[in-house]
Amino acid sequence: MVVAIAGALGASACDKGAEGSAPPASKGARYTLIRGELPFFDSGCEQERRPDGKLRKGARFTLVQERDGCWLITLEDEVDTYIRPNGNVIQSKRE
Repeated sequence: MVVAIAGALGASACDKGAEGSAPPASKGARYTLIRGELPFFDSGCEQERRPDGKLRKGARFTLVQERDGCWLITLEDEVDTYIRPNGNVIQSKRE
């Protein structure tokens, strides 16, 4: 009984973080990746190949468009790309 409870608690702790839900999409808002890595895609979230790279912790970007959980973003270096945000992305407080 104790083992089952400990296992359930461990599973719920692992569910937080990268698997958490994304923040609300707000067109024009700035966001920051606060931990981990996040795959990005040059041709949209549904491209039929591997991600083109990964955003790293600290990456900042602006939301341009959201559709079905796929965000078109502009990175600080003015490059546009697509991501599927998760609980590691927060809306930035600063402009």
